[in-house]
Amino acid sequence: MLAAELLSTLEGLAERSTLREQGGCYAASAFFAAERYPEVEALVAGFLEGLEGGELISCQVSAGRILDQGQEHFEILRGRLFEFYDYEELSSSIVRLYHLRDPGSGREWCALYVDETSASPWWAEEV
Repeated sequence: MLAAELLSTLEGLAERSTLREQGGCYAASAFFAAERYPEVEALVAGFLEGLEGGELISCQVSAGRILDQGQEHFEILRGRLFEFYDYEELSSSIVRLYHLRDPGSGREWCALYVDETSASPWWAEEV
């Protein structure tokens, strides 16, 4: 499972991490000190670029914000978005890495979020 392998790659760098499973789908998160962003980005990119048997899409994020119920909670200072479609496992994974700032306190950190779906309809027959 990609989510668990990626968290294992980042073990020791993360201040905290979680991995949840439900119905063959996985959700993972990990949080790091803001100054670790370049190191974490390099490790995540290297891990994903080393995977075989699938398609990898990678996008840079220059800025953004996270809204919760219409209210801005965090600013995205930079980030990277990855999609990996595993042709052997017939799964799809979305990996988001953000350098965030809380506009109220000014606190900054790095956050990684992974959503992995093992029962992706990408390979199902069209109706």
